[in-house]
Amino acid sequence: MRYLALIALGICCWGAQADEAMPSGIVPMPADPVADAPARLIFSRDNNALNACDVELYVNQQVVAKLGPGDHTSLDLPNGELSVAVAMSPDGYCGGRGPDVAQSVILRPGETRNFAIMVEPEQVFLAPVDD
Repeated sequence: MRYLALIALGICCWGAQADEAMPSGIVPMPADPVADAPARLIFSRDNNALNACDVELYVNQQVVAKLGPGDHTSLDLPNGELSVAVAMSPDGYCGGRGPDVAQSVILRPGETRNFAIMVEPEQVFLAPVDD
């Protein structure tokens, strides 16, 4: 009986220690990213765009989203190298013709990157946003 009481006391003490905070000066190591964890790209467009035309977002030469002023989208994508581009939408009076230049983006597993869609009178392009 005394043996069971000691085991129960040990389990209680062990559980209490698990709830304690780490001693000061010790920084926990972040978990390593899972090798096949998706990466995330976030694209946003300013509300104060020079025109109201929609912008198409391309990933690996495929249209994945259409964004108007103030819109944003988030894409979970496989890690590795991707091609991203933007262009004015061919719909309506805007009459876009597809992307002129694509950018190469290399994504690490679990990484999140932000881009602003910049619309100027003669061009549309992506600009990285620092966190």
